[in-house]
Amino acid sequence: MKIISLSIRSQLVITFIIIFSFIVFIVTYFNFSSSIEQKKDSFLQNSLIEANLLAEFSVTPLIFNDIEGAEETLNKLNKDHNILRVIIFDNDKNIFAQYNPSKKQSEINPEFKEYYFDNMNKDFLNFGTLKITIALKHQGNIYGTLYIEKSTKIITTILKKVFNDIIFFTIILLIITYGVSILLSDYLLKPILHLAKTSEEIAKTRNYKIRVSHDSKNEIGSLYKAYNSLLMDMEKSTVNLENQVSYRTNELNKKRELLEKSLKELKEAQEQLIQSEKMSALGNLVSGIAHEVNTPLGNAITSSSIIKKESNYLLQDLKNGTLKRSVMESRLKVLNDSSSLLIKSLHYSSELIKSFKQISVDQVTNDVREFNIKNYIEEIFLTNNNKLKTIPVEIIIKNEDDNLLIKTSPGVIAQIFNNLIQNSIIHGFSDFRTNAKINVMITIEEDMIKIVYEDNGKGIDLSIKEKIFEPFITTKRNAGGTGLGLNIVYNLIYQKLKGSLTFKSEENISTQFIIKIPRTYSYEEKI
Repeated sequence: MKIISLSIRSQLVITFIIIFSFIVFIVTYFNFSSSIEQKKDSFLQNSLIEANLLAEFSVTPLIFNDIEGAEETLNKLNKDHNILRVIIFDNDKNIFAQYNPSKKQSEINPEFKEYYFDNMNKDFLNFGTLKITIALKHQGNIYGTLYIEKSTKIITTILKKVFNDIIFFTIILLIITYGVSILLSDYLLKPILHLAKTSEEIAKTRNYKIRVSHDSKNEIGSLYKAYNSLLMDMEKSTVNLENQVSYRTNELNKKRELLEKSLKELKEAQEQLIQSEKMSALGNLVSGIAHEVNTPLGNAITSSSIIKKESNYLLQDLKNGTLKRSVMESRLKVLNDSSSLLIKSLHYSSELIKSFKQISVDQVTNDVREFNIKNYIEEIFLTNNNKLKTIPVEIIIKNEDDNLLIKTSPGVIAQIFNNLIQNSIIHGFSDFRTNAKINVMITIEEDMIKIVYEDNGKGIDLSIKEKIFEPFITTKRNAGGTGLGLNIVYNLIYQKLKGSLTFKSEENISTQFIIKIPRTYSYEEKI
């Protein structure tokens, strides 16, 4: 529902007109009602006087049975156009004489009713017909009845004229009232409207130096004086506020510059931390690979020595002519086993070096490329095998599609998994005595890759559960923990890969990290 908003001037004018109209209506109503009763009573009294006079003139012809005299008396009423019918009845209720200019034929019951208005018409100000009945008496004897019907149109005409005059003068008064109310409202509200206009101007321009003036010493003058005082206070407050805002703005700008500098330094420190973590992971990788390669290379050297030794024996026996079939078969079997072990050891070393080469290059360059996610995670675990087999840990990697390809930075993936593996070794499997397992499940969810990394270690301590992704949060500070691993993982996933990371953990049951990253890296900037 729309609310109509009126100005004070309009409200004052409307209020004044309503009040005046109400007063005029009440006065007019009572005056007109009084006029109606007055005209009606006057008409009735005059009619009764006329009826009594006519009764006096009509009784004599009735006594002497002078019908012509009675009709002559009644015919003199033709000058009064309000008389509709006059009938003289004898005591037997028979018509003795009558005056009926309108030729009315309705029957009349001459029962005695002094007078009444037969209001058959309900029109405005129409009183119907006045009916008067008077006994015809002489010296106390009743000789008959005089019946008169008289029209009340003359009252209706007079009252309608009075009503029209009242309406006319009421309209004139309302017009005059409207004009007077306009002038009066302008006179009374002019100072207030001026004050309102000035306030609107100040609100738009914010110029508190403006002042208002009024010569009157009444309440309006006091209002103007108080308003000017308020403007002076506002001007002072505005100047003080502007000075404070300027001062605070300068302070905030300085703090903002300081924060920007600190943020820049923090980002640089974070990048340095990530690079340091990369180098540390790369150093661990080199150490692990060196240790891991040492065993197959040792086997290869041993196998080659055996092959050389057995070959020399065969050549010597062959030269001396002492080579027997059984000896040759035995030495050939040794040569075959040794060569198989040599090939196997060299192949394993080659795979280790290949994985090391790919992962080390990825961690240094962070280039975006397309690769098989499952195979790459397997290579990451292979390069960490030296540390995992000391516990030992069973690795289970499942993928709903073995050929699933992902386009992102393999170096970031390697850094994430290296930190998660390190976290499992240091925290999850510390002093672990049961069958240690790490499960990795890779699934597709629309355009995202979901990787669930889970170990069945000790779980996360309740004291740090709510803040494990914050930097420097660790329970193994005295055992080589820095508290930066999971913080680096969190930042790499959110900032570098534009993914998400959540976790679930139950003490002494398991810890699960849920990683979601885009299947295709869609950002142009280099990671």
